[in-house]
Amino acid sequence: MIDERLEHFLLFEMSDDWMPVGSFASLIRRITPASYTRARILEVIAEIAARGYLRFGGWAMESTRTWAPWEVSDDIAISRIANGFEGSLGVLNATDDELADSEVFRADITDAGLARVAELGNPYEVYGDPWEGDRLMAAEGDFPPWVP
Repeated sequence: MIDERLEHFLLFEMSDDWMPVGSFASLIRRITPASYTRARILEVIAEIAARGYLRFGGWAMESTRTWAPWEVSDDIAISRIANGFEGSLGVLNATDDELADSEVFRADITDAGLARVAELGNPYEVYGDPWEGDRLMAAEGDFPPWVP
């Protein structure tokens, strides 16, 4: 089961643009550090997909589009993310630096995911900024204090 704060931040970030796997890793590590593992990244992505909040996809091979959905089962999509796909390293075989920049997959938020974000609101206003105090990562705004 995904931590409610983590789900909230993941969906909020996904609502802005297609979200790469490195962003999932970063948010999981920052918001729920005690449970962070490579396997946990895959579990979280699979759970959000099972709830109907994301579509699996990645860079389009056509020059007219930037993103394309993967028309495969969730199991195949998770296998691609785990083991690599189309020359990109997967979650299980990338170093931390490679994972941060990996384009093995990009999540697209669904209408159900957008509805959930609308229901939950802005997580920064609810929970604070998980990067509070980090001058390079902190969000701009007047948020409540972050409680790890």
